[in-house]
Amino acid sequence: MKIFLIVISVCLLLVNRPLFAEQDSYVFEFPEINELWMRAAPPNANMLAAYVTIENNTQHNLKLTGAYAPDFGMAEIHKTIEEDGVLRMREQHELELPMQSSVVMEPGGLHIMLMMPQKKFKIGEKVRICLLYQDQAGAEHVQHLDFPVMMK
Repeated sequence: MKIFLIVISVCLLLVNRPLFAEQDSYVFEFPEINELWMRAAPPNANMLAAYVTIENNTQHNLKLTGAYAPDFGMAEIHKTIEEDGVLRMREQHELELPMQSSVVMEPGGLHIMLMMPQKKFKIGEKVRICLLYQDQAGAEHVQHLDFPVMMK
């Protein structure tokens, strides 16, 4: 029993110990989020869209690499483009967020496409959407946000 407790104690110490000295001084800073909202849709809609302004006021270049929403089967970052006079949506696998820059998601442009809703959403409710970022070292970070459902 004593050996078991010693092994557990050593494992706990190692888990909380940084692998590299630089990690002690680096604290990930999320971009500032503004004007977030999800468009209200008819009850039978299979796809909805959410919009946000992301301001990278940090001193680090970042990438937005995706989105996740627990109340949907799938969430992706899309961009509306025109091809031969027809508007189409294209998934954006990553968006560069250079330091001191911003990305605006708005109707007719970039947006978070939310597919296969698991429930109906009412105006005024909030929907959890998580944005996935990658820092310069390749580490992934998740920003949990609550988007109000609005009619705009």
